[in-house]
Amino acid sequence: MPARRSPTGDDRAAHEKAASRWEATAARRREHLRAALREALRGTVNAVPDERLPVATWQGGRVEVRATTLDGTRTVRVRYTPAQAAAAGVALIACAAITDDPSGSTLASILPAFPPTPPGDKPATDEGRPA
Repeated sequence: MPARRSPTGDDRAAHEKAASRWEATAARRREHLRAALREALRGTVNAVPDERLPVATWQGGRVEVRATTLDGTRTVRVRYTPAQAAAAGVALIACAAITDDPSGSTLASILPAFPPTPPGDKPATDEGRPA
């Protein structure tokens, strides 16, 4: 195996200059790409939950919420840390609770009682107890 040669001062300076040029070029191209992406994705994206898998775990312990655009042409994904997912879930439940219709009880038809009554147990009543 031949011995490695270390670059001379002139070679090293030429390599460093070329590396600086390529790094500057890459930085400019990244910024152009970011600008194009921002332009392409400008505005609000309206989406509906993914019917097959609206929430899933993702790499690194993240929680992923999945949706698709109304026309089904694009997927939308939001990744949360576990703490962010819990906070978002609590906020969604709170919003659902304040929009609940007391006469129609929309949440009661979606969410069962917690903890559920075990089968065979009778609900507690005050019948037969002294006042």
